[in-house]
Amino acid sequence: MGLLDTYEDMQKEAAAKEVETQRRDMLTKYASAAEELLENEYDQDYEAADVETLAERLIELDVEAVENQQKTAEYVEGGQVMAKAFVQELKEIKKAK
Repeated sequence: MGLLDTYEDMQKEAAAKEVETQRRDMLTKYASAAEELLENEYDQDYEAADVETLAERLIELDVEAVENQQKTAEYVEGGQVMAKAFVQELKEIKKAK
């Protein structure tokens, strides 16, 4: 294995560690939010499984929200394309008359 291959492997490992750190940080934030919500609602009357379940649901809700935002953006873009085409068609009809 050459020096370049070793360097590339090190870069890949560093990137993988960074992704893992970001993932862990995100999961920690969701777990903390879930625990805080449960504590506010039930004081100390909940279990670790409740925190995990709520954190999973919070993640699912955020994923759904992002997907809905993306769909909305696609619909807006599609509507704009259709509107421009409609205006262009009207201009061509007006020219033809």
